Amino acid sequence: MRWVNATSIRGNLYSAVNRHAGIAMIFLLNGPSDVHDIFQVLDILDEKGYMHTVWVMNGKGGVGKSVLLMALAWLYEAMGRPLRLVDVDDKSKLAEFVGASNVLSLHIGADAEALRADPSLAYSYWDQLAAEILEQDTAVDFGANMDRHILEWASKSELGELLTDSGVSMDIYVPITADPVAVMAGIEVLEATTKIFPQSRRILVLNQVAGSFNAYESTPEFSRIAAMRSEGVLVVGLESCMSEAWIDFERLKLPPWRIMEMNAATVAQQTGLGILAAKRAVGDYASWLKQFQQVYAPLIAKQDD
Repeated sequence: MRWVNATSIRGNLYSAVNRHAGIAMIFLLNGPSDVHDIFQVLDILDEKGYMHTVWVMNGKGGVGKSVLLMALAWLYEAMGRPLRLVDVDDKSKLAEFVGASNVLSLHIGADAEALRADPSLAYSYWDQLAAEILEQDTAVDFGANMDRHILEWASKSELGELLTDSGVSMDIYVPITADPVAVMAGIEVLEATTKIFPQSRRILVLNQVAGSFNAYESTPEFSRIAAMRSEGVLVVGLESCMSEAWIDFERLKLPPWRIMEMNAATVAQQTGLGILAAKRAVGDYASWLKQFQQVYAPLIAKQDD
């Protein structure tokens, strides 16, 4: 009740709380010493600016979620807006690439069978995700088969409303490959997030690692995608990387920023390629990353957006 009484102390409290409702609620639950403490936090947040979160999700595995997220993280860093990496997956694939100390891993806290029986078992773990998003810019990688449970939690928790009220902007990237299961899984995520996060920007990524999407252009699934595009969903491509060391980079768990620091001699030493093949591998990877930058840089949220 102390919070309700505090509204009479400062006339603009209501608008301030609307801007930062989530952060204010966290401080309420922790019991601030007085209303001055709250306004100190709100003033700091006003100076820092609003947060941004990037989600990469698709219930189907093997569609390039982690590759896409790491490339986006590299691009955000290069453009002056580093992201806090978050991994919502018991396999912690992202941590294998960037190091456990560089990623917040929010494990499910229950085995798959228990989670299917009672999805709420994981809710207390995922509540940490909301707190993280409200405090800093984030990029979140969701493991395979996590989308339905996460979105159910987000819906019940009214996360979309919380982020909007707190001024958090949101991009949801949904990568798919030329595979019927991956396409349908991606469509389901796009449709669900439209309802839960109506203020978010939704981006369908056509990952061509498994081949072209030409054969799907006349299918009912792509008719649904066309309808989504008319409603604001963006569709972008993700070209396959032709580097001869691509498989080795994956095997060695190397993120883009580490690969870009390697010269041909280092690549040859770590992959077993000959020096000429290593030179080509370095050049082809750099070309792929440059092409990625050209396509995705216009989508990057600037600090003042």
